Amino acid sequence: MTRHRAAFLTACLCAFVFTFGAGSIAAAPDGLVIDGVQIADAPTYDAAKKEGKLLLYATFEAHGMALIVSKFQADTGLPVDVIRLPSAEMFARTTTEFATHRLGADYVDTTDITLTQKLADRGILTGYKVPDFGSLEPVLRSGDGKWYTIWRSAMGMGINTALVKPADLPSNWTDILDPRWKDRIGLENIDAGGSSFSFWFFFRQRYGIEAWRKAAAQNPRIGYSALPVANDLARGETVIAVEPIESIMTQIAAGAPLKIILPAGGPSFGISGGMTSVAPHPHAAQVWLNWITSKHAGPVLAAAGAYSIRRDAATPIVPGVAMPPSTAIYNIRASDYMSSYVPFVKEWHAIFAH
Repeated sequence: MTRHRAAFLTACLCAFVFTFGAGSIAAAPDGLVIDGVQIADAPTYDAAKKEGKLLLYATFEAHGMALIVSKFQADTGLPVDVIRLPSAEMFARTTTEFATHRLGADYVDTTDITLTQKLADRGILTGYKVPDFGSLEPVLRSGDGKWYTIWRSAMGMGINTALVKPADLPSNWTDILDPRWKDRIGLENIDAGGSSFSFWFFFRQRYGIEAWRKAAAQNPRIGYSALPVANDLARGETVIAVEPIESIMTQIAAGAPLKIILPAGGPSFGISGGMTSVAPHPHAAQVWLNWITSKHAGPVLAAAGAYSIRRDAATPIVPGVAMPPSTAIYNIRASDYMSSYVPFVKEWHAIFAH
């Protein structure tokens, strides 16, 4: 199955759409100011309010995205619609709509930096430099402002505690290679998206290609996105899974007997996106980017289990898990991601025969 396997119709059928109503925000002569910091000047903010809407094409986990957008809306008063899809389907939908002059999104992101860069290269994303552009991590944004790694999420291990004894809980990444877990592990296909590629890149860089071969010998249950892997774990069809932590958090919130384990020095993955060149509501998109990259949004992202783009990123809040500071997580550089993607995917499929 190819990474861009979904047709446009499939993408439409799989989309989750969230709509958020607007609050009441009074006009201010200085524009939008929060905690003494100007998020948008008066002309930009006034124009955004006149546009009356913001449409985001987003790939972040649904529960966390709802928390983030609700806070943005409370701060700005701007109505927001969100269409959520996995990265491959998001890319297919966005490029098809752009080619047929029907793209209505103001902002698009993916978890796969190679796809986000293609959106920029094809003229679908346009350059916009947020107020804090110069102080943001250079490796987490493009030099022309066409994309930002607006948030990062940690990869972790999800454990079904109804099936794994406390004494057997893993504590290191290589514990998934223990023969006791053969036929009982859930993993994502390497080209399922940025989360899965970032994990497999990290696992190979840290432990060598032999770790890939040993993982394949475990006969893991391979999912083509985070959702089926998380569902398998919650149902007990697997007992350990490597997943984005927010996917595990969602299952825990739904009552699944799961535990998150975050071995030291583990990988994160970024969600990168930017404003579209055909944005129907460009000023609203600018307010969104200004807000999501601001220091004010850091604790909002942390509450959703994610790290912001900033050097002073707040540490995510995950119940029962001691999350590391942003400086202690493994970040794959965009240049390494793009240069290694094709050969690593080819080699992974040869080893795992998927």
